[in-house]
Amino acid sequence: MSNKHLNKDYSEYNFEHFLQDDYFIHSVKNPDTESEIYWNILLNSGTINVKEFYAAKHFLESLNENKNVFSEEEQFDLWTKIDSINKKGRIKRNKKKQLYSAISIAACILILALTVPFFVKRNALPKNDIISYAKENNFLDSSQSDIQLIISEQSKIALQEETNIVYDSTQIKIAEKEISKKESASFNQLLVPKGKRSKLTLADGTKMYVNSGTRVIYPVDFKGENREIYVDGEIFIEVSRDEKRPFIVRTSDVNIQVLGTKFNVMAYESELNKQIVLTEGSIKILSEKSSAHSILIPSQMYELSKGSGRITNVDTNRYTSWINGLLYFDSERLDSVLLKLSRYYGKNISCTPDVAALKCSGKLDMKDDLNEVLKGLTNTLPIKLQYKNERYNIVKDTM
Repeated sequence: MSNKHLNKDYSEYNFEHFLQDDYFIHSVKNPDTESEIYWNILLNSGTINVKEFYAAKHFLESLNENKNVFSEEEQFDLWTKIDSINKKGRIKRNKKKQLYSAISIAACILILALTVPFFVKRNALPKNDIISYAKENNFLDSSQSDIQLIISEQSKIALQEETNIVYDSTQIKIAEKEISKKESASFNQLLVPKGKRSKLTLADGTKMYVNSGTRVIYPVDFKGENREIYVDGEIFIEVSRDEKRPFIVRTSDVNIQVLGTKFNVMAYESELNKQIVLTEGSIKILSEKSSAHSILIPSQMYELSKGSGRITNVDTNRYTSWINGLLYFDSERLDSVLLKLSRYYGKNISCTPDVAALKCSGKLDMKDDLNEVLKGLTNTLPIKLQYKNERYNIVKDTM
C-alpha cells in the first residue's frame, strides 16, 4: 500500500467517505500493527469523527465476520459494489453528481446490511463459555490461606507454598507431583489468596506470575482459533507467540488481544480502577461496554477509571516490580500503597481519612517483614503505626 494516507486529511470524513478510501478498506480487511497504530493515533487525537469511523468499520467487518449471515456470493457482491464506488470516485472525483451517486449506493448497501440480524457487534472478539464459567464458579474466598488449583469438581488441590504449576501436552505438574489431564475438566481455575503468589505455565508455553487475591480461569488445552483466559486480579504474563491463534485475556471490564508479548494486567473485579501496562510487543484493548478499542505500544499504560479509559506513558518497572518482591511508587496516595501491601502480605492494613491522600514516593522491599516495611513509611511521612487485634492502622502523627 502507498504511504499517501500519512498526509491525508480525514477530519471531514463521514461513513460514505470512509467506504471510498482505499487505505481504510485495506486496514479493515487486512489489519496489521502499522495500520492499527495509525488509526489509533487519529482516534485518540480527536481529528476524525469517531462515530462515523466505527460505523464504517463495523459495516466492513460484518462482511468478513458474519459468514453465517452473508453467503460468499453476497459478500462478493457487496465488496464489488463498494469497490465500484471507489473506482467511480477516482475517475470523476471532482464531479458532485458522481459523489452523490456513490453515497447513495453506499447508503443502500448499509440499509441492506442493517436488515440482517446481529449486524453490528459491540466487541469484535469471539465469545465463548469462559465468561459464563467465571460468573458461575467463583470460589475465591477472602478467608482462605492456601493456593487452590481446581482441576475439576472432584479434584481440588491445596498448595501451602508458592508453587510453579506447569501444563504440558499430557500432564499437569505441581512441584514433584504429576496429574494426567484426563482427570481434568475443560476449564481449570487457579485461586491465589492474599499473602501468596504463584507461577503458572500453560500448555502453549505462555507463562504468568499470579499476584495475591487473584483467580485465573483457563482451558486445560487451547482449542479452536483463539486462546482465552479470564483474570480477576493481577498477573504479569508472557504470551507464547502463535500467529494463527491470538491470545485473549478477558476481565470484567476490558479484554486484551495479543499474538505474543509481555504485559501486566491489574483488574480486580472488586476495584473500579483497572490498569494494563505493556513492556514488550503490542496489544489491542477492547471495552466490554463500547465498540472502541486502543492499541498500546511498549512503556504505555491503559487505565480504566470511572468508566473512562486513557493511555499514558509510564515507567513499567513501577507496575511490574511486584514479581520480584519490590514495590515502586511515585507520588502515589498512601491508601493506594497500603492496599497493595495489604494484598501482598495478606494482612488487614488501613488508615484514617486525614492521611489517606498523603502522597509518597520511594521503594519498598516486600521480602522484608511487614512491620519493617510499615516502619519505613512512618520514617518518611507524618504518620504513626497502630496495631490491635491483628489489624494495622495508620494515623496522623501529631507530635
